[in-house]
Amino acid sequence: MTLYFTFLLPLLISFAIGQQYGHQLQPARNPSQSGTEKFPWVVAVLNKDDLITVYIGSGSLIKPNVVLTAVHILNDIPKSELLVRAGERDRSTPQDQQHVDLKVLTVVRHEQFNKYSAENNVALLILESEVEITRNIQTIALYANGAQIQAKSCFFNGWGKEKWDSEDYPTIIKKTEIDIIERNSCQRQLGRPISYLQFCAAGLLGKDCSGDGGAPVVCRTIANPSGLVQVGVVNWGSRKPGDNKPAIFTDVYSLRGWIDYQLRLPTNFAAK
Repeated sequence: MTLYFTFLLPLLISFAIGQQYGHQLQPARNPSQSGTEKFPWVVAVLNKDDLITVYIGSGSLIKPNVVLTAVHILNDIPKSELLVRAGERDRSTPQDQQHVDLKVLTVVRHEQFNKYSAENNVALLILESEVEITRNIQTIALYANGAQIQAKSCFFNGWGKEKWDSEDYPTIIKKTEIDIIERNSCQRQLGRPISYLQFCAAGLLGKDCSGDGGAPVVCRTIANPSGLVQVGVVNWGSRKPGDNKPAIFTDVYSLRGWIDYQLRLPTNFAAK
């Protein structure tokens, strides 16, 4: 199974935040505390058949029974072969955390996803059951409106590659920091317009990050710097050494209408 990565979006450095405070950062109980508890909204999306389980990307827990991810990582995998793992830190061992594996009830792919431009690269995985919210498994609020974000406070997490020349995918969840770029500046650097469904960010020079497709991009807000809110989703792509052009990410705010509509449809939550 191919591993993918993503970048997305045109962002005004002023966003608005829906759930006003988002995820509240909690101080670690001790200095050696697991990194998973810093990113408890991040889940691993797995392709599981009779013989092997393969990591295909990341996602975010936006409700106890709903995961937001990217369409492209799912390909045509049937829902019966998809598995969501919450509370994961180290994919190489089951001993590091009390992670939970959840089966998928419904896969909702954005019907206007463009595989060439990565527009509308969002999907929802409706889970068969709600996950129990614990210290290392929590939801993340989606960006909506209300407060400005700190443009240089953003990052995403996943188990994708870290460096351009790396051949291995890390087993321990990593953090990749990015700086959001104003839309007009981004378009000048790229030499072309970008969709309003996307935003730009810098900070991936020399980083590959293949395998981070679907990973949530989160930022702090100016009004509540201890809180985090999801503003984007990672697409695919890479940054070769020397290539300092901005990366493009999916803009969650521009797709909130589609997301909220799908979450209101009873048929998405009914067994088929």
